[in-house]
Amino acid sequence: MKKWTFLLIAFALLFIAVNVYLIEKKNNKIARLHYVSKWETVKQNHLIESFTSDGVVIPSETQYFYVDKEAGFNQFLVKEGDTVETGTPLFDYSSSNIEKQKRVLDTEIDRIEQEIESIDTHLQNLSSLLSDAEKDEAAQVKTNKKGEKSTSIPKTISYSIKIEINQKELEKEKLEQQLKQYEEQKNNYDSEAKNLTIVSNTSGIVKNISYNLKNPVLTIVSTSPVIQGALTEEQLSRVASGMKTISTSKLFKGKITGVIEKISTSPENKPKVEEKSLYPYEISLDDFEQKLHEGYHVNTQVITKEISNATVINKGSMFTQNKKHYIWVLNKGIIEKKPITLGFQINDKQQINSGARVGDFYINKPESIRQSGRFITPLNIEDINKKSIKQVKWKSTLKYVTIGILQK
Repeated sequence: MKKWTFLLIAFALLFIAVNVYLIEKKNNKIARLHYVSKWETVKQNHLIESFTSDGVVIPSETQYFYVDKEAGFNQFLVKEGDTVETGTPLFDYSSSNIEKQKRVLDTEIDRIEQEIESIDTHLQNLSSLLSDAEKDEAAQVKTNKKGEKSTSIPKTISYSIKIEINQKELEKEKLEQQLKQYEEQKNNYDSEAKNLTIVSNTSGIVKNISYNLKNPVLTIVSTSPVIQGALTEEQLSRVASGMKTISTSKLFKGKITGVIEKISTSPENKPKVEEKSLYPYEISLDDFEQKLHEGYHVNTQVITKEISNATVINKGSMFTQNKKHYIWVLNKGIIEKKPITLGFQINDKQQINSGARVGDFYINKPESIRQSGRFITPLNIEDINKKSIKQVKWKSTLKYVTIGILQK
């Protein structure tokens, strides 16, 4: 009994010693064999980095209209809820004061035109008198040359007539200038009369009318909505105009896409030490089928970074040596240490710019591997059939069993 016990102990010690020797032996294939039960595949993903923000649906544009109370308001030409287009009359002023001023101008214009007509008649008479006077003066000069006696006509008569003609022409010119001014003033009143009706400069819906004429007396909102929200101080530093957004709500089905349109760099609330600042922003929306009403509350995903067709691994599957990044890749029965260059990291996904291709297999837990070498994987009973077993020689079977025992 003691002999068999001694032999059993000796065999066990020899078995252990052989295993230790084989494991520690340099360049030993068994020492480099790894048992790999789990692995991952390098994938191609669409990476998105984002944050969420609450928002509310508001009109994209609001136009206010004001009334000049001294101009004599007349009436509103629309009512609340009406849909208006550009050029739709909204309200008008009374034209009674303008018509009164025009009648005064018409009277003055008639008076000046009569004075001008009278001056024209007088100028014609003076022209006739001047012609006669010049003829008489010429005849007098001719008689004097012959030495005959005649009644003397002073040459100053024609000169006096010319002076009077010049004075009348100057008076007529002044009246014509005054007539022109009155006509221009009348034209201005005509233009002002046309402007008595205030028309809309935008299309939309009449939201509010102040019938007590408290300005703004009329408000028009556009039919195209936008989403308005507020950014925290941290979010403001990550956002830029043009970033894509996705908005959802319990009030409608589906998603509505858009882009950040406006970002205010001034907080909406007065800055206080004890309060966090909020910065307003607006989202312009793409085409959508959902019915949106002003005041709907939505939840918006703001996409700060987006990468299409990125080569991606799990963040925890890489390791660093000498400031370089690596992953363990499974390649034709061998575990290889592959250097990689990193792209963006978004959440638990790491983009790879080089070092691995989509479809490559890699170890998800790099700490389980110490060095490169061959590997084996768990036996999948479903893939084994009797015919395959019979084709394996007994020496190969013994080899693989021994390797499996030693690896364990």
